[in-house]
Order: sequence, then structure tokens, then C-alpha cells
Amino acid sequence: MRATGRVVLLASVLTSRGWAQATPGAERPATGPSNSSNSWSLRDRIGIDRAARLLRSSNPDDRFRGIERAASLGTPEASALLIHAVREPLHSQDLDARTILRLVEGLAGATNQSEVRSFLEDGVLSGAALPTRPRGSSTEPEAAEGGDRDARLALAREEAAFALASSPDPRAVDAVLRVVRDPGPGQAAAAEALVAFPPERVAAMATGPLSPALLHLAAAMGDLRALDAAHAALHATDPSTRVAALTAVSEMGDGASIAEAHAMASDPDARVRAAAASALVRLGAPERHRAVEDLILDDETSIEGIRLAAIDSDAGVVKALAAKVMAAETRDVRRLGVAALGRSESGDAVRALAEFVKDPLLEGDAAAALARSPSPGAQSALGSLLRDPLTRRLGARAFVLRAFTRGDDEPGGAATLAGMARSPDARDRVVGLGGLVLLGKIDADAALRDPDAGVRQAVAVAAMADGRLATRQSLLRASRRELDPVARRVEMAGLLDGDDAALVTTVTLAQRAVQGEADGPLATMALAARADPSYREEVDALLASSDPILRSHAARGMGDSQEATATGRLARAYALELDPTVRRAIVRALARRRRDANAPARRIVLTRAARVDPDPEVREAALQALSGLSPPTTHPEAPRELAWMRLASSIGDDHSRRGRVPASPAAARAPLAGILLRADGVAVPVAFDADGYALVPIPPGEARLLLEPHVPAYP
Repeated sequence: MRATGRVVLLASVLTSRGWAQATPGAERPATGPSNSSNSWSLRDRIGIDRAARLLRSSNPDDRFRGIERAASLGTPEASALLIHAVREPLHSQDLDARTILRLVEGLAGATNQSEVRSFLEDGVLSGAALPTRPRGSSTEPEAAEGGDRDARLALAREEAAFALASSPDPRAVDAVLRVVRDPGPGQAAAAEALVAFPPERVAAMATGPLSPALLHLAAAMGDLRALDAAHAALHATDPSTRVAALTAVSEMGDGASIAEAHAMASDPDARVRAAAASALVRLGAPERHRAVEDLILDDETSIEGIRLAAIDSDAGVVKALAAKVMAAETRDVRRLGVAALGRSESGDAVRALAEFVKDPLLEGDAAAALARSPSPGAQSALGSLLRDPLTRRLGARAFVLRAFTRGDDEPGGAATLAGMARSPDARDRVVGLGGLVLLGKIDADAALRDPDAGVRQAVAVAAMADGRLATRQSLLRASRRELDPVARRVEMAGLLDGDDAALVTTVTLAQRAVQGEADGPLATMALAARADPSYREEVDALLASSDPILRSHAARGMGDSQEATATGRLARAYALELDPTVRRAIVRALARRRRDANAPARRIVLTRAARVDPDPEVREAALQALSGLSPPTTHPEAPRELAWMRLASSIGDDHSRRGRVPASPAAARAPLAGILLRADGVAVPVAFDADGYALVPIPPGEARLLLEPHVPAYP
């Protein structure tokens, strides 16, 4: 499931002199708190003394706490303590991945010091700081870090690269440029950091043959000074270099490379052929369609060809897509091909989709593709589905999808939904009532009293498209009287905008949060926002849960909590958080806590995140908060897309009733509910109807379905 969307980056960045308009490759955010106030100086002094005492301890755990305390301060004195911890023999024995990550975070603001640059470049990016320890040692990193050692090292490398690349000191930028030149464990992180913070002297990279990493970097940065070197790399003997060179010249718009890309479309290496076709499409070459067609018909490159066909196609490409869908043995290839046909304006594509609707295994994909098709003939094809008794429900779902996403109103579509809403068959009412609620033609309140639990489930899912407070409260009231467990979980979607009226008790929220079911994330968010001091331990346990979905929703709720301690607890959670989705939630929650705008913990985390966090969404959110722009709200934006989902295990059972294929034993055991993790990070409960379908309103972006059971119950 994908929906289009674009993140717009801010046009201002933090500099050593404050906020200024951005000019590419110039400003680099500086870190470190201001020491101008006496209160902050006192806190700083106390923190330094405490960290120094801990670092002198003979206990490794005490020394780690000392490193944590010093890293959290971000002052020159704290940096000096951390440098001492790196080079002092006793302390260097404690440098496991957890400690290295905290050291990187604490030293990110001191890249003007040679020892810091050396530690970040050689010790972290190149891996020299990692000691080797005998197996079975009581201080073995794997044992101390709970299996997260590799993930922590990866994050430490990324943050080290970002600290160097974003430094105002040119010597730090030179250090990360050295790392990106040579293959090694830190090369990928260094290249990513340079894309985010482009250096001013990129041309120096193009003085000799470019490696694939440098070619990808040049392409991402759009540095035309590297174009000649990229053009020369098209003739490299290494296929990976040729692939990177094709990407670079096409992304830089080098029309002079079309002839070479056309020749390379016949390369013996499949990766090169795919890259050449992609370059031809990107450059708008006349021969691009034939190259895409060749990719589609070749089993080795069919996936890449289908993806390009979804971007650009002609009659020949449509014919190749239809042939591949008919001949392919794997379901994924067939589904991707059907989706690509749905992107074409060709009448041939509509006719092919109308045929694929007759295929029991593809009918759902084909109907959805028709619903999204830009072709003028698609609406007529949907009308045929609506008029056929065997495909009426399928056609009605497709009508709802097209009306919701494109605004097209098939004549008779709304009347068909209204008729199905009055049907004695609950399967018809699921589609009719759910569709009418989705399109805003009726309110959800009365439909939530339907005698069939499956209908109530579908109506509750559809009601997520309605952002009105009255509808959210109707869902929560329905959940209080609901006897069906799946319907009750979906009705808890009323918590999307919070529960200021306390229609759900705090006890119920706490219980639902830890049950490991689909409504757990929203219950967690509401519980954390409610700020009941008697449930602080439960909220902290959810913030430290083994499941990142629960952690992120606990952070979301704490962003709106009135508890004075929430900012400090969020800051501590960010320090060693490995999952980028959780770091996004924490930083956005801190951004919303403007009541604590002057809190040192909030300022340090946001400043550090704006500079060294490898996730671009985290950096953007931190920059917004530091700039004083209005922070994002907890409440998700109104859905503007519709996720069309079908359980594959339900296909056999559905068509056995229609006499097409034998019933599948798996169908009877198919899960009916799950969690849809939306692009905005919110996890909503969903339910599938008896035909195996769910139409879920979502904001634009990529969504991920997790079928129950998924979220672990908290012990």
C-alpha cells in the first residue's frame, strides 16, 4: 500500500549565530547549551562534579553512568571528561557499543578538537575503538547490551558521520570525506551524512576515478562538477560502478549519456540493464519504452521493468505488462503488473484489467487498479462490475475507492450502496453502510448499532475518515457497550483525537494498553496523555516496552501530558533509542512541550537531534522546534487516501462460495483484525470483512499492515 506524499524541508538551519536563511552547503548547526545564565552554570558545575566522581569509580556500571551524565551536559568541561574516558586505559576497557554511542552523542559538539575528530573518524567510523574481548567474559558487549550491539554500533557510526559532516570546522568535514573515499564499515554512513550536509569542496572528490559510493553521493547531491568523472565511470569494468555511474549521470540530467545508456541496456549484467533502462526513462529518451518492455519480458529483470512501467508506459509496454501478468508464476509479480496497468491512461490497460477481474486470485487487485486508473474508460468498467450480481460487492468497493480518492461519482454508485445498506445479507450491509460512512453520506452513529458485529467493525473502520469530535465520541460510546471483541478494538479508534471527555476510564486504557491487541497503541497514547500520576510507572514501562509501536505511542501521548516530569523522561528515552520511528515520536513530543521551552534536557536533545540524528524526519522535527515554528500536534491529519487491503488466506474461501476454487483450510483460521501503521506513525486498529477486504482511510504515505497477534502483552 502506497500513497504519494512529499516532505518539505525547512529553509532555515541552526548556525553558531542563531537562525538564518539557508544557502546550500553553507550553514551547519552548532550544538551545545548556552552557559549564559547563572542557574545553568550551577547545574553544569554540579553535573560535572558528579560525572567526574562516577568516572573515577572502579565499578564499570558507575563509570558508564558517569559517561551518560557527562554526555547529557554537552559543555566543554563535559567534553574534556569524555575525551579522558576515551584515552585513559582503564576507561577504554569499557568501550562497548552502548558506551561508544553515548560518547559520540556527548562529543558531537566538540569536533573542533583533534582528539574528538580522531575518535569519531578512526575509532567509530573505522571501528578502531572496538576492543576484542574473550568469549565468556562477564563484561562481554553482547551480554551487557541485550543483543543490540550491532544496531548500537550502526547508530553510533551514523551519528559520528553526521557530527563530522555538520561541523563548522573544515577539518571535521575533511575527516568524513576521507571515510567516504575508502571502502570500510563507515563509508555508507559517511556518504549519507554528506548528502544531508553537503561539503563546500565537493569538486575535490572528482579528481580521480569515483567509487560507487562517491558516484551515489555525487548523484544525490546533484554536483555537476563530478559529471565528467561520472561519465568516465560508465566504462568501468566493475558492474556496480557502471550502475552507480548510470544513476549519477541520469539524476544529473546528462542528456549526452543517452547513447551510452541505450547501448548498456543490452549489457550482460542484469543490474546494469535495469539501471540503463531507468536512466533512459529518467532522461526521457525516445527508446525508453522498448528498454522497459525488454526488462518486463525478462524474468531476471521483470520486477524492475514493472516498476518503471508504472512511471512511464506506451502501448507496447502495456502489452508486455498484460503478457507478464498472464504468464508469471509468482503472485507478487502479477500483483505489481496489475498495479502498473492501473497507472496507464491506455484503453488497452483498462481492457486488460477488466479481464483480470475475472481471475479469482487477481480480482481484488484488478478492481483496485481500475478504481485508481486515470483512463477515461475505467469508470465504465466499474459500472459493469456494479451491475453484475456476482461482482456487485467488489464493484461497490471499487466505486468507494474511486469516489474517495479521485472524486469520480459513477452514476448509480451511491444508489447501489444505499440498496446494499438495506439488504438482509450482512455481507452487503458491510459494503453499503461502510461505503456510505466513508464517503460522508451518512453518520456513523446509527450504523454502529447494526445487529451484525461484522457490519459494526466495517463502520468503525470507515468512521476513521470522519474527523468530527461527535463521530469520535460515538465510536468510544459504542466501544463501552460492544460485546464483540474485534468490533470493540476497532471502535477504540475513537481515541485518535484523544479523549478529553474521559469516555474511556483510565483503568480501561491501562488494561487495553498491555493486552497486546490492535487497540493497544491508541490506548497507550491516551493513557500517557492523561497524566494520571498514579499510572506513571505503567506509562514509563510502555515507554521502555520491547515493542517500538508501543514506545512511540507512549512518547506521542507524553508530548501532550501536563506532567512536569514528562520532558526529562522523554529526553532519557531518546538517549539510547535505536528505532527511528520512536526517535521521531520522542522529538515531536518534545517539540510540542513548549511549556518546557527553556528546559536544558529538551534543548540539548533537540539541538543534538537536529545535527547528528541520521533520520531526516527527526532532524526536520528538531529544526522546527528549535526555530520556534508551531510544533506538530499529536492528533493525526484527516485521511486523504484509502488503503485497499485483502487477506490472501480468504481468497480460497470466498471463491469456493462462488464455485470457482476449492475452499482453503487456511481461510477458516485467517485473522480478522490487525494494526495498520500509517505514514504519520499512528497505529490504527483494522478489521477485515467476511470477503477478506478492508478499506481503511489513511493520510498519504506508505503504510504497513501487522496482523494480530503482533504487539506483545506487557508482563
